[in-house]
Amino acid sequence: MTNSATATTTWEPASVAADATPTRFDYGVARVSDIQIHSVSRSKKGRLTLEQLEIDGRPVKASRRFWRSFFTRFGIAENVFRYFAPEEVFGRIAQCNADDTFQYCVAKHAPAKRKAGESKKQPADRILAITNIKRPVIRHEHVIELLERFGGQDIRYHDGIVRSIHQPRGGSREFSIGGDAFRDRFCMETPIDGYGHPRLFLSVLRMVCTNGMVGYSRAFRSDIPVGKNLDHCISRALESFDNGDGYTALRQRFESSQRSWASVRECLQMGQCLERLLKDDQLTRKGLLGRFRTLAGDLSELYGLANLEALSDKRRRVLPAKCRVYDLINFASEVATHHAKSDGANRLQAFIGTLISDEYDLEGTADDAAEFDAFFVNPNDHLPPQSRN
Repeated sequence: MTNSATATTTWEPASVAADATPTRFDYGVARVSDIQIHSVSRSKKGRLTLEQLEIDGRPVKASRRFWRSFFTRFGIAENVFRYFAPEEVFGRIAQCNADDTFQYCVAKHAPAKRKAGESKKQPADRILAITNIKRPVIRHEHVIELLERFGGQDIRYHDGIVRSIHQPRGGSREFSIGGDAFRDRFCMETPIDGYGHPRLFLSVLRMVCTNGMVGYSRAFRSDIPVGKNLDHCISRALESFDNGDGYTALRQRFESSQRSWASVRECLQMGQCLERLLKDDQLTRKGLLGRFRTLAGDLSELYGLANLEALSDKRRRVLPAKCRVYDLINFASEVATHHAKSDGANRLQAFIGTLISDEYDLEGTADDAAEFDAFFVNPNDHLPPQSRN
C-alpha cells in the first residue's frame, strides 16, 4: 500500500543566473516499497548503474545525490548491489527496517528551447536526496526569498544546492595585493532537499576582471548549526558572518602566491583538472587547455623530457614552470567564473581551495615583483556553438 504525499512549488525568480534552467521542485513522502527499478546496467568491472527508477508511480532519473543519501539513510554500503539484486535490497530494507519512510525531492527542469529539426525529448525528472521525515527542510522558494532579502548575488542552482555570494558583516572591504584590488566576500551553499547542512566558504572578488575565488576547502569553511527553524538559522548566519582571521589568512596566501613560482606538479594537476572538465563537457569555450599550456610554458621542451609523468613526485615539486602560483589561481578562477558550467566551476574552485590551503611547492622563490594579466582568455574570442545561450 502506498503511503505518500506530495507538494509542488515553482521557482522562476528573475534574479537567478541565466544558466540555471527554471525548475519545479516536488516534495513528497514515500516508503522504500514505493521505489521500482526500471533499468539496470552493469559495467565490465561488475559495477551496477541504476538510473531509471519509479517512485510513487512517477518515473525519475536517480542522481548521484539520491544514492548517496539513500546509503546514508539506511546504513548500507554502496557496493551492496554488486552482490544482491536491487529488488532484494529494497525488500530486505522494507522487511527489517520499521522506519523505512522518507521524504524526497524531485527536480523537474523546464523544457529548453529547441531549433527546428532537434529532438523534442523532454529532460527527465531527477530525484535528489532522501532524508528522515523528521529532518527539517528549507524549500527552494524560501531560500531564494532569504537570499534576495539579504542582498545575495550570483544566485545559482545546481544538483540540489543553491549557491550565493554575500558581503561579510564588516562590509565590502577592499584591499590590494600587488597591483590588484580585491573585496572580501563569502559563498553560502544551501541544500534544498534536506541532505547536509548549509555551509559558508570564504571568498574574494578580484576587481580588475570580476573573477570570484571561493575557498572550497576545510580551512576556509564554516558549517551553519541548524535547528528546527532553518529560516532563522540561515538568517542569523547571513546577518552576522564575518571571519577576520580567515580573511587575513586568505590574503596572506594570495600574497605568497605572487612570490612563488608554480611547480611542474602544480601545473600538471591544473592541466589534468582542465582535461577532465573538457572530457565531461564542462567548459563553454574552446582552446582553454592550449591557453593554459601557453601560460605554464612548454614544460617538456624546457626540461628535455618527452613525458613529464615519468618524473618522480619529488622532482615535479622542485622544478619551476614559467608562471607563478598566482597565475594558476587567476586562470582557474577566470575559467570558473566565465567559461565553465556549474559543476565544472565547482571543481575548479575546489582545485583553487586545495592549492591555497596547502604550502606551495616553491613557496617564496620569486623575489622580484611582477605585473599580472587581467584576462587570460580574450572575451572577444568566438564561442563554440553549444555554449551560446
